[in-house]
Amino acid sequence: VLVNNAGIAQRDMAVDVTEEHWNRVIGTNLTGVWAVAQEAARRMVKGEVGGSIVSIASLLSKRVSPGIMPYAVSKAGVAHMTRALAVEWAQHGIRVNAIAPGVVDGEHWDGVDALFAELENKNLGQKKQEVGAAVPFGRMGKAEDLAGMAIFLASKEADYIVAQTYNVDGGQWMS
Repeated sequence: VLVNNAGIAQRDMAVDVTEEHWNRVIGTNLTGVWAVAQEAARRMVKGEVGGSIVSIASLLSKRVSPGIMPYAVSKAGVAHMTRALAVEWAQHGIRVNAIAPGVVDGEHWDGVDALFAELENKNLGQKKQEVGAAVPFGRMGKAEDLAGMAIFLASKEADYIVAQTYNVDGGQWMS
């Protein structure tokens, strides 16, 4: 089993994104996920054991917000790469799927909240509260909310699930 989770972001409007910014985000979020998945698959094929690869995409793989284009593109790439790898590797018994989380609370939100406090003249904690309240479930996600889906996709109960990206987002994206 591989749970393939990489993600960095930097807020810039698309006209201000530098090549260095683009390469850093794409390199980490997409190329890094591909390289780790490829190595895991090589080991699974060589050992003739099959397995499960679960990559972390994002709600932003399906919709975008201003100022975060490279991140959204990289996560859309993860979702599409999931399907492409699944088609190739299914013959080896390797199931490739992804999870598309919505907003998830964590240490990174301190920096995000501080940025919005500055950009939108908000009090510290205000943006985080607004974002959580906007989720239909009424709160931001937590890491534990994603763990159940990852465990399920890695389990025998998901043996026939291949090439899917599952929203775990409190109802932010309904499909």
